[in-house]
Amino acid sequence: MAGLGYTVCLLVTVALVCSAEPAQGSQKVPETREEVIASFASWVQRVGEKHAAWERAAKTATTADEFASKVGETVIVVDQSGAGNFKTVNEALNSIPEHSKSPVTIKVNAGTYNERVVIPKSKEFITLQGAGRDVTKITASNAAGNSGTTYTSATFGVSAPHFTARNISFENSSPPPDGGAQQQAVALRTTGDMNAFYGCAFYGHQDTLYDHRGRHFFKDTLIVGTVDFIFGDGKSLYKNCELRVLPSSGGSLTAQKRLSGSEDTGYSFVNCKVTGSGPPQVYLGRAWGPYSRVIFAFTEFANIIKPEGWYNWGDPSREKTVFYGMYKCFGPGASSPSRAYYSKELTDAEAAPFLSLNYIDGGLWVKEGI
Repeated sequence: MAGLGYTVCLLVTVALVCSAEPAQGSQKVPETREEVIASFASWVQRVGEKHAAWERAAKTATTADEFASKVGETVIVVDQSGAGNFKTVNEALNSIPEHSKSPVTIKVNAGTYNERVVIPKSKEFITLQGAGRDVTKITASNAAGNSGTTYTSATFGVSAPHFTARNISFENSSPPPDGGAQQQAVALRTTGDMNAFYGCAFYGHQDTLYDHRGRHFFKDTLIVGTVDFIFGDGKSLYKNCELRVLPSSGGSLTAQKRLSGSEDTGYSFVNCKVTGSGPPQVYLGRAWGPYSRVIFAFTEFANIIKPEGWYNWGDPSREKTVFYGMYKCFGPGASSPSRAYYSKELTDAEAAPFLSLNYIDGGLWVKEGI
């Protein structure tokens, strides 16, 4: 079924609409790993309560219109077999009117969807809901060399603000780079402000996740790659995520591109895990921008990190302006006596601004907190 006349469907398993969390200004900053875990448990309880509210609305509504009125959400179903409203994500996206302020969820049933998708600026307040990141995947194979630029190589691109994705995978299936030029291959590019990703996965090799610009929240996500596989100039908080390094001749977790000291961007990884196998030959980050800023806190590292940890992008002057820090990290790759002198172990006061939703002004827009 195509066109603008889509059906409002009943979903009782996922809380697709949640009110914003209260302002986080008074939120206690977690100071230990135990407090981080306790904060997560509290979040689980709150989300469960929201799920229950959705279920009550579904049980008491007698019509689709009444249900839509109670939860304030329009739902479009994508199913490859034809059991939904559309067979592709692009068809569902094209059915949504431009410049609408009404929230819309695109529910993508299990399957592998071979298509490239871009959420334009004119389509805000969209949620992309998969059936599980292990069973729902959007995939394509484009590298910078055949798409024109790294930016346009993305399998899935988000230019709109207020976008959310849950329980779905994004893949760029281009082959591993062999040292040639223009082999960057992005799985997901997020340029929109106030974008959030829960329980998602991003698969690629070089430049997997283009965290390009804007404030972003990644929670319980898996990011897989080799070289600079989280890169860009976003201001983002990664919570409870796994960064999985694929075997290669060397690589780097991040390449953050903060351009000036007055620019308020950077990546913060909190309670994450860095996994992989092989010799210690992976950088924590490379200084793509002269004021590159990356922080790892309460994060576990496998023994795959190069002793120096960080790379100045071949420009020693950047060593004076980058901000690279670690805070109470652990695991065999977490520390080294040969760590680059321009990185540091942060004090409690230095780490505090990067540990909570305050870092991305999350109290104003994140629907499901930490």
